[in-house]
Amino acid sequence: MLSLESGDSRGGHDPQLPTQLPTWRRVSDLADLVEIFDPAVQVCVWQRDTDAAISHYLTGLEWTGTLQAIETLPATGRPRLLCLTAGPGRAAFIDDVSLLREITCELLGCPAVGLRLARLGHAMCPGWHIDRVGIRLICTYQGRGTQWLNDPGIDRCDLSLTRMADGAFIQAAPGEVVLLKGALWQGNERLGAVHRSPEIAVGASARTLVTLDPLWQG
Repeated sequence: MLSLESGDSRGGHDPQLPTQLPTWRRVSDLADLVEIFDPAVQVCVWQRDTDAAISHYLTGLEWTGTLQAIETLPATGRPRLLCLTAGPGRAAFIDDVSLLREITCELLGCPAVGLRLARLGHAMCPGWHIDRVGIRLICTYQGRGTQWLNDPGIDRCDLSLTRMADGAFIQAAPGEVVLLKGALWQGNERLGAVHRSPEIAVGASARTLVTLDPLWQG
């Protein structure tokens, strides 16, 4: 089991805590992902290296065309991901997805996660936005990673403002694990990670990514 000590199992904090300016963190130790429970932290990124076999395997799948899966994964058991064809690196990729599931379930105390695996040749959500969820985990295995803003002065009521220049964003590297707080995180009504999908230039490699949403019964 992972050594992660979480806060409230539903991913919240005491709404009476003093309001702090929203910020983000990049950590090199898996255990430090608990920093996402800091009320001010809206994005927490685990900087890591992934098995090279995963990249080789996913690159080899590019000729197969569409790659997409939506599944509910319980906290235990190996993901099946039947959409993935056989080949060297397949087991390593499934093991890594299993690790991401374990991180999410242990960190947040949820019994299951909703998984979405996709290869994208275009920006899925190109505009700056805040997800209407409590929290979401994103890992981009190929292509450009998720982009987010670190501007405490952002007017989250109008994210179309042109003052949010393209050069002001931070971008995840391939393989990094990104936790994004949403508007439904307890006590986070006026906050949330302002992020977007990166543009994909003509002729550039597609993005392959996994997103995980914690699920609770009822």
